[in-house]
Amino acid sequence: MTYYVSLKWTAIIIGLLCLAGHLPPAIAPARFIPLLKGLPRNYPLGAVLMLLATLWFVVLTGMMDLGEISNVRLQLMTVWAVAGVLVVIFVPGFLAARGLGCLLLLAATVVLDAAFLVMTPWRYVMTLLAYYWVISGMVLVYSPHLWRDAITYATATPQRLRLFSWPGAIFGIVLIALGIFVYP
Repeated sequence: MTYYVSLKWTAIIIGLLCLAGHLPPAIAPARFIPLLKGLPRNYPLGAVLMLLATLWFVVLTGMMDLGEISNVRLQLMTVWAVAGVLVVIFVPGFLAARGLGCLLLLAATVVLDAAFLVMTPWRYVMTLLAYYWVISGMVLVYSPHLWRDAITYATATPQRLRLFSWPGAIFGIVLIALGIFVYP
């Protein structure tokens, strides 16, 4: 285990983030359509997300057991930091999608570590969420145009955005309820 986090608090925090991200577009979809359509190509947001993912990965490399290659830890951390900055500089297209994908891949490990030895069948909700994030993260990193296409489809009409937003808000409520009432 790399992270020592509680499944209870992990579920509550992810549920609150889910609720905060999905409830406003579910209530007032017309206000969020222009914002959502600009997300995949938003360079300043992409730079922040990618640099945050780079920082997280560099710190993770510094903390984790690298086994036989522990003697080159500092060199690896330097390579990751330089690579992250170079991506921000030289890969501006769909940088927000790629940065979000990297963060989803890193966040999935937190969720899996939190659910690791919890003895309740409800932990599989979080485990499935983590694997969904892994698949989504890989798709966002390697095919970010699919996120743009999905956003274009979901924001075609305010009613459609509302239809796509409510399940995320409800899932956030479910995660909060699981965190409060079920997870130890």
